[in-house]
Amino acid sequence: MLVTLVILIAASLLYWGIQSILLIRSMRAVPVLRVTPRDAHSDDPLVTVIVPARNEEAVLEPALRSRLQDADPNLQFIFINDRSTDRTGAIMASVAEEDHRVEYLEIESLPEGWLGKVHAMHVGFEAAAGSWILLSDADVHVEPGVVRRTVEMAEHSDVDHLAAMPSIRTPSMGLRLCLAPLMRLLIVVVRLWAVRVKDSTAAMGVGAFNLVRRDAFIAAGGLEALRMEVIDDIGVGAIIKRSGGGSLIVAARGGVHLAWYDRFADFLHGLERGASRLPRWMPRVVAASIGTLLGLIDLLPLVLLCCWPWWPAVGIAGAGGTVVMLTMSVLLARHFGFAVGAAMCLPLGIVGCTFAGCRAVLVGARDGTIRWRGTTYAVESLQAGEQFRFHDRSDEE
Repeated sequence: MLVTLVILIAASLLYWGIQSILLIRSMRAVPVLRVTPRDAHSDDPLVTVIVPARNEEAVLEPALRSRLQDADPNLQFIFINDRSTDRTGAIMASVAEEDHRVEYLEIESLPEGWLGKVHAMHVGFEAAAGSWILLSDADVHVEPGVVRRTVEMAEHSDVDHLAAMPSIRTPSMGLRLCLAPLMRLLIVVVRLWAVRVKDSTAAMGVGAFNLVRRDAFIAAGGLEALRMEVIDDIGVGAIIKRSGGGSLIVAARGGVHLAWYDRFADFLHGLERGASRLPRWMPRVVAASIGTLLGLIDLLPLVLLCCWPWWPAVGIAGAGGTVVMLTMSVLLARHFGFAVGAAMCLPLGIVGCTFAGCRAVLVGARDGTIRWRGTTYAVESLQAGEQFRFHDRSDEE
């Protein structure tokens, strides 16, 4: 028993020690976006903002209007209705009539070999006139001055791609609890601390706010290179990095806001398309078992803390690990704009994330297909179109 406890304590300290170092490195590598309003300059480059939408009438109009509150004359907006069956098109067309900077486009059919959202962005890209292009989801709220400030940051940092991580708003308590653990997982999986390193293969992108230098994006293959990429947002950063371009990630907690899933059930369903990313050689049960094991390791400090009445030394080690867990969770929440109160309930979030991930692995794409934005795709075709792979570690920093 003593040997087992020593091993558990060592494993817990090592796991959270390494993770804390990586999380701190990532927060240092991801600056916080700070916007100072300024007047437009005559030499400001034109920025085209591409906003595709499908069946998003419930959240669309306030998000679109938040963008148009930015009076910058050197912004061009392209709103794209991607085969919607609700009032999305009517809302976009109505808002577009109110501002001469907006062009409204409609897509009636999806060509073979394209994902719907990627194709819609491609149509917008073809009509864009800007030297900088912002690819941004339709449910995102953007504060005035943010677009121009991010262009300035990208040019000052001499990068071809800037992704802004939004603050996330959701009425679902279950999802709020999961945000901090999800962010920790994302940081480790994409190696966020290394994205800014030009020679590293680490890549990141954000569907809410992906800003690219037009010429560099075309040279990298553009959206045609991502036509069947499910994780198209990270794919944007991946092809930029692969072509030799630089990438910068910023925390835009005060300037970019995303209204994510209203219900935890919707979040669970949305994760199912991630099953298409499973390595072909890995059985689902094995992947789910690995996810469960990682969840248990995450909770190990709390398990050790519960041993305090019987083994005080073990409980003290668990208390130290628990303090580290909660501290890192709160720091992430403050840096990236999550609810601090929910981040303090980390154990519940870990349980929720573990359940959600294992469910997606076991349930998603069981019939070899996934349905996304009204279209059914074969998993094989999606895997063939991958431009970014989480399990590719060919050049660890």
